[in-house]
Amino acid sequence: MNVEEKFMDVLQNLEAEVLRVWRKNPSMTDYAVTRAYEEAVAYYAAVAQAQSPKPTQLTGLDLQLFQAAQGAADRRLAGLTLDDGTKVEPIRSSDLVDCFKRLRKSVERWTRTGGRQGYLNFIAQFVK
Repeated sequence: MNVEEKFMDVLQNLEAEVLRVWRKNPSMTDYAVTRAYEEAVAYYAAVAQAQSPKPTQLTGLDLQLFQAAQGAADRRLAGLTLDDGTKVEPIRSSDLVDCFKRLRKSVERWTRTGGRQGYLNFIAQFVK
């Protein structure tokens, strides 16, 4: 089973956070999302290996995106109830790494296809 099939709900939760930040900052580009996802991969890879994550070097919008995605990811790690009231099963840190890697790959694809906001415009069609 691939990442999309196994963790579609997680991917959508993470993308919903990205869209929430974008709606407040409409000039944001896919590049900021890439940087946030890359930071999340490094962060959760360290967590999965029981290491302390390095402090982030992100600032501004990149940091806002990372923190928004991190909040959603941490709720999934803990198996907390989501904003819509849905109770979720906890997810492993290594699975979150796979999710962020998949999302990063999607950003690359849709940026090539649709330009500087190609990914953002693509996910806006599917995530509310």
